Amino acid sequence: MPRKPDPDRLPHPGRTSAERRALNRVGCGEPPACSPKTLRRLLDNGLIVDVGTETRRDALGSYRVPAYAMPIPVHFAWCSAVAATDAEMAAFEAELEEL
Repeated sequence: MPRKPDPDRLPHPGRTSAERRALNRVGCGEPPACSPKTLRRLLDNGLIVDVGTETRRDALGSYRVPAYAMPIPVHFAWCSAVAATDAEMAAFEAELEEL
């Protein structure tokens, strides 16, 4: 059952929901999939960095897409904020055992 996130544990407090969604995607190794304005704010604030391009291939051939990553201190803070507490993990494991 989904639960409402604790506002005190949100990664990067003070960021918009679009910025947090983009940070979550980049933190998981995916493209940010956000507006250019949101992307520019994240880059300007040093929360993500441009790491060049990535070459992809489809039926029409290869193409390049921009690639982004989090600096290590930012990624560490993001991981700490999204990690489950011991109590949350115990509740999750108990829920799995019930299935």
